[in-house]
Amino acid sequence: MARGRRSRAAGPKPRRPLKGRPWIWVLGFVVLAVLGLGAFMAREASSAKNALDEASQQAKLLQQQVTDGDAPGATRTLSALQRSTRTARTNTDGALWDGLAKIPYVGPNVEAVQVISASLDDIARRGMPPVVKVSSSLDADVFKPKDGRLDLATLQQLAPSVATASQVLTTNRNKILDIEQDNLVGPLKGPAAELTDKITSAQSAASSAAQAMQLAPQMLGVDKKRTYLLIFQNNAEVRSTGGLPGAFAIIEADKGKLEFVRQGSATTDIPQYEQPFVKLTKGERQVYGQLMARDFRDINFTPDFPRTAAIARAMVNDKLGIKVDGVLSIDPVALGFLLKGTGPIEAAADTTLTSENAVDILLNDVYARYANPLEQDVFFADSAKRIFEAVTSGVGDSRTVLEQLAKSADEHRILLWSARKSEQAELAPTKISGAFPAGRTGQPQLGVYLNDSTASKMQYYLDVDVAARSVRCTSQGAQTIQLTTTYTSTAPADAAELPEYITGTGSSGPQGNMVLDTRTFAPSGGRFVSFTLNDKFRPNNGVTFKGRPVNFAAFSLKPGAKVTVEATIVTAPNQRGDAVLSKTPGVQSSENGITVPSSCS
Repeated sequence: MARGRRSRAAGPKPRRPLKGRPWIWVLGFVVLAVLGLGAFMAREASSAKNALDEASQQAKLLQQQVTDGDAPGATRTLSALQRSTRTARTNTDGALWDGLAKIPYVGPNVEAVQVISASLDDIARRGMPPVVKVSSSLDADVFKPKDGRLDLATLQQLAPSVATASQVLTTNRNKILDIEQDNLVGPLKGPAAELTDKITSAQSAASSAAQAMQLAPQMLGVDKKRTYLLIFQNNAEVRSTGGLPGAFAIIEADKGKLEFVRQGSATTDIPQYEQPFVKLTKGERQVYGQLMARDFRDINFTPDFPRTAAIARAMVNDKLGIKVDGVLSIDPVALGFLLKGTGPIEAAADTTLTSENAVDILLNDVYARYANPLEQDVFFADSAKRIFEAVTSGVGDSRTVLEQLAKSADEHRILLWSARKSEQAELAPTKISGAFPAGRTGQPQLGVYLNDSTASKMQYYLDVDVAARSVRCTSQGAQTIQLTTTYTSTAPADAAELPEYITGTGSSGPQGNMVLDTRTFAPSGGRFVSFTLNDKFRPNNGVTFKGRPVNFAAFSLKPGAKVTVEATIVTAPNQRGDAVLSKTPGVQSSENGITVPSSCS
């Protein structure tokens, strides 16, 4: 070793700090934290999913138990449902989930899960208990009339609970509707859309029930006796809202008790006016002519029941000197529904009316029994009176009666109008109002309505099939909808040999044939692209009714024949929602206010 050179110390070599090494440490901690957070959130998400799956099954069971009147079972299932929705909400709540909801692409999906979980929990906690409570009351026959009188005090007691359920469902429906479902990933789109439909349906039912419970005590005379005109619509001679209003009754409602005080026939008691008794709008004159303001039997040429009811009230006041507080309408199909709850009823002439034969007897057989139209009207009105008395006396099963009343309203067979503006304002948005949908909304409204032109009862033999399909949506949210209506005569080949009161006199066409005058309506702001009758093009007439374009098709229908009317309609822009198709209720039970899935979703 060279002298004077210092040797290096033995041992480990000192390590100099490396640039950037602390950032690697930080990154490592972040990765570990993210992995841990991811595992934590994955567990929470999995738990929430399992809870929502359980809640879905429990909700289906609860719905069935409520429908079946199983109050104890519904109470138990509701408790289990509340536990499941609470778990789902808890596991999708908090700062971490809120933070994820702000991340692009992922955020809308996270937020949708949060909204859905929170909404379902709110519905289970606050919305469903009143429903189960009311179901228990139904099971206990609280709504069953006693001694011909409905317990209005109980209705008033239950009304706040039903109103709460309606408010909760409305609030949460609106929250779910605010979810931008177009931004959701595939696995979420289907369940979100299904949930939206179910909650919208439940909200609609709860809203109708809340309005009914709020209005019923007043309209049934809790404070002051009310007087109503009851119209019986005969579907065998079709009119836009159902059928010819040939028979009627005056009923009084006093503290929950309904009583028939007079029955009548439009032919004799309200004879035709020489001039229009009420002033018609330009649209009414163009689309339906003046008869709806001259002849009580034609007041429902228009599909707008509030207008029909107002004209009926004016005529009854003029001819009979009776100022009614409202107008109620029902048809024989609805009467048949009610017989499912009351059981068979003994009618005049040793006739037993059942849910199976009521339509046949009231709309067809009666014309073979009685040649005199006045006797037919008497039998019709008397039969309806006996069914009403059975219902209001509490005969049979009250739950079934209420279910059939709801079904009748859904099919637009029971309609109600109040002369009091505040009450009518509450009724107007509901199905039972029978109001013609006017004005432009996000949901396009379609309509198919028809009237008989032969003064016959041949529509007992008429089948009407209406189908609609949305096939295109523009970037502006205008839908193209194809609407097809098929009219089929099921009359026997020798229909001309039927009684003249069924076939008509033949003045408007050969006896046994039907002559129908139909109207097809596009949505407000929409237009007809094409309109054909049996594939033959028909030009647009440029007429509107309450702001909605309308096209006419009048035709004769021989026994066994079929006619098809097809329309291609383009809606107004920004009508992206599901369309709603309304139609004239006929002799056969069928859905009304039909949802037509949007092509924009």
